[in-house]
Amino acid sequence: MEVLFWMSTSFHTTSRHLLIAIIEQLNKSGNNVTVLKKSYLGEEEDIPNELGNKGVKFISITLKRPKKSSFSARYINDLLYMIKCRKVMKRNYDAVFLQSSNVAGIAFQILRKRQKNAIKTFNVQDAFPENAAISGVLKRRGLRFRILKRIQRNAYRYSDHIITISEDIKNHLVKEWKINPSIIEVIYNWSYRDEVYDNSTFDRAAISKIFKRGYFNVVYAGNIGVMQNVDVIVEAANYLKKEKDIWFYIIGNGLYCGKLKSKANSYGITNISFLPMQPAELAPSIYGLADANIIPLKKGVFETALPSKTATCLACQKPIVFALGKESLFGRRVREETGCYLVDSDDFISLADSIISIKEGTTRVCTSEFFVNNMSKSMNSRKYSDIIIRR
Repeated sequence: MEVLFWMSTSFHTTSRHLLIAIIEQLNKSGNNVTVLKKSYLGEEEDIPNELGNKGVKFISITLKRPKKSSFSARYINDLLYMIKCRKVMKRNYDAVFLQSSNVAGIAFQILRKRQKNAIKTFNVQDAFPENAAISGVLKRRGLRFRILKRIQRNAYRYSDHIITISEDIKNHLVKEWKINPSIIEVIYNWSYRDEVYDNSTFDRAAISKIFKRGYFNVVYAGNIGVMQNVDVIVEAANYLKKEKDIWFYIIGNGLYCGKLKSKANSYGITNISFLPMQPAELAPSIYGLADANIIPLKKGVFETALPSKTATCLACQKPIVFALGKESLFGRRVREETGCYLVDSDDFISLADSIISIKEGTTRVCTSEFFVNNMSKSMNSRKYSDIIIRR
């Protein structure tokens, strides 16, 4: 089949490994793949080495990078990208895969006209514009939200297949968007490999420069914004600040980082470190050499998103506290099948109690079987490939 793999980003993204694995699998299955992607002025071309010699074709649309802090600038940039993509979409494809996008409704309008007979698959990594409302960028009852939601509805209306990343998001799409559940497939995001990580794979020398020796190290690593609700970790650290052998690490960048540092200082917390984002290749070592990892989300966000680091954390075989909300179907499943902890998003006392339980070894946590059975790179990328070309 002739497959158009329509990206909403460049390959300079945290989902790079997911995109490459799907394209590789499509190519391995005998399909001719054309990748339509963004690139930005002043940045080096980002054709992955893994794909460069496999006959995959690339079409790059070059734009100026918008201000990350401006929702309007980013949305206008996405609209401009759609217009330019429409101009280069001159041939017919048998199947089209559209990466998760804030302008997916417009993309599907283009596909209806330019790729009328193609199988159309939409990947929903998070639900827009709901996440924009949760983060405070849009008002849920405002005119902009209603207009954007009406536009986005086209993506769901004209998709042949929808792939999303958790049972919670599928439920949301069925309830909120009235989508037929039979066209929605849940495929968890994966990590960088099929196998779990063990002690022999971790870079102890590099991590010794990050973690303090002789402490029980509790880690959050990732973006620091409103959606991630890293506040709950600062509150738990404050609650446990008399536990002198526990040290908290908040590793990452984001618009909310400064406020969190100020809050920690105002509480007089001395057992916490704020560190900049570390190189991506160190992520498994950070998670694997931590004593406990925290994956938080703002209240209700589990219905519309799931942190991309989840699979890698599970692959590292260390205890995890999911501060997602006890109603989360994904959270409940992981808790039941791995022994990991699940608490409500703002319940810093339960988060603190979970950390103490992990420290004292009162619960056995085993994440390896869950990871291998549900988040295998080769298995899940093959599922994507099969769905994309399925009539």
